Amino acid sequence: MTNYTSLDLQGPVGKPLVRVSGREKVTGTATFTAEWPIENMLHVVAVPSTIPHGTVREIDSSDAEKMSGVRLVITPENVPEFTRVQSGSETNFATTVASSLFPAAEKEVFHAGQYMAAVVAESFTAARDAALQVKLKYETKPHVTDIDQAQADERPEKLMGAPAVITIGDAEQALQESEVVVDHEYPLIGNHHNPIEMHAAIAHWTTQNNKPFLTVYETSQSLSAAQTSYAKVFGIDPKQVRVICKYVGGAFGSKGLMWPHALLACFAAKLTDQPCKCVVTRSQLYGGTGHRTPIRQRVAIGANKDGKIHSIIHDGYASTAIKDTYSEAFTMVTRMMYDTDHLRLDQKQCRLNSQMPTFMRAPAETPGMFALESAIDELAQELKIDPIELRRRNEPEKDIHSGKPFSSRLLLQCLDAGAKRFGWNDRDPAPRSQSEGNWLIGQGVAAATYPYFTFPTKVRVTVHADGRVRIDCCSQEIGTGTRTAQSQLLADMLDVPASRVSMELGDTVLPKGGISGGSATTASVGGAIRDAVEKLKSRLIGLAPSDSALSGVKVDEVRFKNGALVSPKGSIAIEDLLSDAMKESVSAMGELKASKDSAFSKHSFGATFVEVAVDEELGLVRMRRMLGCYSCGTILNKKTGRSQFIGGMIMGIGHALQEATHWDHRLGRITNDNLAEYHIPVNADIPEIDIMWIDTADYDASPIGAKGIGEISITGVAAAVANAVHHATGKRIRSLPITPEKVMV
Repeated sequence: MTNYTSLDLQGPVGKPLVRVSGREKVTGTATFTAEWPIENMLHVVAVPSTIPHGTVREIDSSDAEKMSGVRLVITPENVPEFTRVQSGSETNFATTVASSLFPAAEKEVFHAGQYMAAVVAESFTAARDAALQVKLKYETKPHVTDIDQAQADERPEKLMGAPAVITIGDAEQALQESEVVVDHEYPLIGNHHNPIEMHAAIAHWTTQNNKPFLTVYETSQSLSAAQTSYAKVFGIDPKQVRVICKYVGGAFGSKGLMWPHALLACFAAKLTDQPCKCVVTRSQLYGGTGHRTPIRQRVAIGANKDGKIHSIIHDGYASTAIKDTYSEAFTMVTRMMYDTDHLRLDQKQCRLNSQMPTFMRAPAETPGMFALESAIDELAQELKIDPIELRRRNEPEKDIHSGKPFSSRLLLQCLDAGAKRFGWNDRDPAPRSQSEGNWLIGQGVAAATYPYFTFPTKVRVTVHADGRVRIDCCSQEIGTGTRTAQSQLLADMLDVPASRVSMELGDTVLPKGGISGGSATTASVGGAIRDAVEKLKSRLIGLAPSDSALSGVKVDEVRFKNGALVSPKGSIAIEDLLSDAMKESVSAMGELKASKDSAFSKHSFGATFVEVAVDEELGLVRMRRMLGCYSCGTILNKKTGRSQFIGGMIMGIGHALQEATHWDHRLGRITNDNLAEYHIPVNADIPEIDIMWIDTADYDASPIGAKGIGEISITGVAAAVANAVHHATGKRIRSLPITPEKVMV
């Protein structure tokens, strides 16, 4: 267990600096994966299955092979040699290979959209047109794609490291003995990520030192892990693999694993001995790159008439794939949110003929918090207690599951500060009490939370004799402003202007970085930077002359000030130290190691307030205003931080009101696999969004006092919207999305 001391961060940290990649992005000079200008590049287009279950009896590629520009068709008959490695779907990240179903290598079909073959051609259009001419003949088998028709009799072995069943006391008996009970089901439809940038990969095999060498440009949130995974698949040393991704144009979890298109690019490059690019089409995304599973949840809460909760039951099931397992831990958040003497959490799963589900922004908390926070609001209505007051009466002193104290828990402060600014207490709490013309007006509130994660990360920090400072780390820039925020952090630690600091990332030739998921990047990279700064200080002190102000002093007596090392005996500028030692630069490697058992339960918290207008005759729900107040430790950059919070809230609106993946279960296929019919919010859907936070460092959790902010702001949004709809109309809607037919009287 590591105890972190406070940092004296009074420089660039927290300031709203413009992100360093901003100009490149708005001018179009930022290079995204599919845009790398590679000579002699071929194009790959997958041939997906059109049935959900069966066996491919024949692949007729004769017409496709005759088409202009076509080089070859990859099938199970000519797919290059590879090793079937363990799927990384269980979040252990031993590999990031998403599925044990390898592209163009299988004859068994387990879901529609599975990549059964691929065309390699001299242009994308030639490959696309030829792929349409590849004919698959099947022997079909029975399938199940409807979660309500599947057998949910399987329990996951683990859910984020915890058992699938957790019990404290006797929750069922306590529920029956409670004075007030709410007990309802909250069914959720599945969702797809739909980033602006489609998943893509460019692969090229060369020879270095008489050994095969694989270079892959990939849309990835986990470059270092991908490097290891490619090495395992192709039986080579990780040093023979280089993975590059300078920018990601949206991911939300969908690019955390290595999906089949990336391996297709590698297969094609190996067969043709040329660079090959595979870009997933929007339609193929729905069968090839994961999704949020549909979920069936029940939440039951028992309390006395004063609002003290005595029992909470949260159970249900999610789907996973036939051949691979991803378990959405939607009950996880209920382990620690509210105080109760009796608790039962019980998750099961069913297997569907669908692509494997995967992480989608705040993967467990988003669906879990919708059910829990809706139920809390229902209990408040039954008791005629203000929903914020009900939460206050059931605020836990510790994590009731682990028994550990919280590193920090400022939920009530977020609720109170948000309520004051939102004007929560000015509302009439009675449902259907507010209107403007045909519009019924309602306000809703929900808590938000997300756990604190880190991943093992290494960085190299280099100071140059001309005053420049550089960070090297194989982390990822997924749109959150990593380069900007980490440069601010290092500039603050060294007490130099942020303009002097730069960061290089997105390439496995750099020190091994962690996964950009779980809102873990800021603390993971920042923790490694803190370690590097301490080592750098020691190296610089070692360069000092024996008669200098640094001679004979202890490392902890020295601090950085205005670009100099300051001791009780005086100071020496870093540039002078390097010049006197005749060194152009000095570097130090820092590392944040794998997390060990902590004495604390580590989470971020927040509160979401929304106001809606509802037209019952037309079934319309319009967002009027939103406010989010969060406590996530130190915020490194006010501008990029605010942007992250707003982005999560907007995605929460989509989850609440619009997003839904629809199936024709007779055919086992998705019917709205496009952005015309898969609805996501546009500018006109988004109201005024007010963001505030409690900027209190949490060094019991994080080496830099900061916790992740990328995902917390989506959690609770859907519940807050549903609670506001109830306040406006008196109608409780327990399934998402809240579409017009559910709202109409």
